[in-house]
Amino acid sequence: MIDTHIHSDTRGLEDLELMAMCLDGVITLAHDPFEMKNVKVWEAHVEKLLNGEIERAKKVGLNLFVCVGMHPRAIPPEVDEALNKIRDYINHDKVVGIGEIGLEKATKEEREVFIKQLLLAEESKLPAVVHTPRRNKEEITKIILDEISTLNLKNSNIVIEHCNKETVKWALDAGFYAGLTVQPGKLTPLEAVEIIKENKDFANKILLNSDCSSNPSDVLAVPGTVLKMKIEGIGKEIIDKVSQKNALELFNLKV
Repeated sequence: MIDTHIHSDTRGLEDLELMAMCLDGVITLAHDPFEMKNVKVWEAHVEKLLNGEIERAKKVGLNLFVCVGMHPRAIPPEVDEALNKIRDYINHDKVVGIGEIGLEKATKEEREVFIKQLLLAEESKLPAVVHTPRRNKEEITKIILDEISTLNLKNSNIVIEHCNKETVKWALDAGFYAGLTVQPGKLTPLEAVEIIKENKDFANKILLNSDCSSNPSDVLAVPGTVLKMKIEGIGKEIIDKVSQKNALELFNLKV
């Protein structure tokens, strides 16, 4: 199994070890641990993921991959300088995507930075992992999908993250991947299972994750949801796709 969206830098080593016991790999993403007062603060965060977190995971046998980007709640003033740094960071052999990017409030600045990062993902031929917020999720998700559609991207390797029962259909209908986040305040394991049942024809476009972070989280959300899928009678082929195969193919993971 693969957990496609975590923030390992917010969790203790014991949690990473527990994940290593149950998962073939995890993807940790850039997020918003600090107020990004300048680009150096943002660089320090990303470089901690690329250096400290990969090494920390290795100590407990966890296969950890990284997505780099500017989270909408963590945009430094020097956006273009950060974009150039991302171009350097993606050469790291553990970087598998651009993320987490997206919109929180859909301000003008957020939209501009989001578009620039989508274009960078297109240029780099890497997947983009797109954050949708807890508040006004439906409204902001529509704006996100509208922004993407205006760009006429050739790259459809875009994950619309933290989908709910409503927005998952929009993401899948648009031809993108839908990330199901099993975390308190987002989805329960059974809610994720119901969404998978309702969208089984799109099983090759659904990803599971825990978004484990400094918020209340279950580091074993993906294995827990897989167990619920088995209990609910979902077939092995679908389980394999949403819990591992789709992630391996989309992010070109070597596990």
